[in-house]
Amino acid sequence: MKDYLTIITRYLEGVISPSEKEMLQDWLSEDLDHKILFKQKVKEWYASNKELPVDSELAYKRFIETIDKNKTKTIRLKSWSRIIKYAAVLGGILIGGYYYYTTTNVTQIKTNPTLVNKEASPVDKIRIVQADGKVTYMGFEDSSEVVNAKGNLIGKKNQGQFVVESGVTTVEAKYLEISIPKGKLFQLTLSDGTKVWLNAASSLKFPQHFVSTEKNRIVYLEGEAFFDVTTNKDQPFIVKTGAVDVEVLGTQFNVSSYAEDVTIKTTLVEGAVAINDPESSNTSLKLTPSYQAIFSKDKKAMLKKKVNTMLYTSWMNKKMILQNESFAEAYKRIERTYDVTITSNNDKLNSTRFTGEFDVENIEEILRTFSETLNFTYDIKDKNIVINP
Repeated sequence: MKDYLTIITRYLEGVISPSEKEMLQDWLSEDLDHKILFKQKVKEWYASNKELPVDSELAYKRFIETIDKNKTKTIRLKSWSRIIKYAAVLGGILIGGYYYYTTTNVTQIKTNPTLVNKEASPVDKIRIVQADGKVTYMGFEDSSEVVNAKGNLIGKKNQGQFVVESGVTTVEAKYLEISIPKGKLFQLTLSDGTKVWLNAASSLKFPQHFVSTEKNRIVYLEGEAFFDVTTNKDQPFIVKTGAVDVEVLGTQFNVSSYAEDVTIKTTLVEGAVAINDPESSNTSLKLTPSYQAIFSKDKKAMLKKKVNTMLYTSWMNKKMILQNESFAEAYKRIERTYDVTITSNNDKLNSTRFTGEFDVENIEEILRTFSETLNFTYDIKDKNIVINP
């Protein structure tokens, strides 16, 4: 018999897996006593959590209401023969005051409406800048080789992956920088065998070949990436984001460090990492698996919490998972994932929190799911989306 008390706790803490969520929903439908026990645990959890409102009865009622609505939607897409299943989007206020953003905090979402002319600049291509400044653009479906000015091989690209030439000894680090546009994902294999998955609108600067006499292997990240680092105890691997350094020996972790975000999040899947603020020797944090470090750029402060790592690595599998996120928090990810610009004039949407899981394939399907929950309309013209009040 499954330990459903533990699964309920994981649900309340926001770290439940999709399979556990399905088991919990099935268990709740089996017996009235299961629902009674579930409701009691919800009340106890909210009552014992001092960060939440003291009105546990109201919290319990609202929570149960959202659980009852959490049924899987099956949407048949006209453009594909298969069926995509979306986890239901939980709209509305879960708990008044705590889960709801005030409209004074979020009144309107606007981003730069200027779109780059594709004919003037290859914005849909991979951009590679060599140490001498040479710039190469490559399509995602291309298979090609990249060489330097002397004709020496730097790396080979095969569709969605670029492999840097290995086995070369050097005494000077010559950096490459690879940039990925919005709406795309890309995989790299560095010269030491480290694998890197770059998310949309991200770039990584790294040595073409790591110098064996250097103390560390250092790379520079803007945006988001997942790292599977090759172990080298004599030469730790460091990811520099501009605000924090992530130091590892050999491990799997995700770093999200977009310029427009107010935090930098490092999520550890396997191994161990240390997150350091290079400007403050007192700001350092060590992580163990399933923990996340959150660094506030404004406050220069760092904290850690236990998380469901799948929420922060699902983008690698072309999925978008929302876990109790307001639309105001999620829209930047939606813009990057689909290479669109969103202007939302709907205060209720902006401040409402959602939980849901989507296959990242069609922006209209996601918008339609949101709109079915809150009953709003939207207009799409080219890459501009306007959400109406």
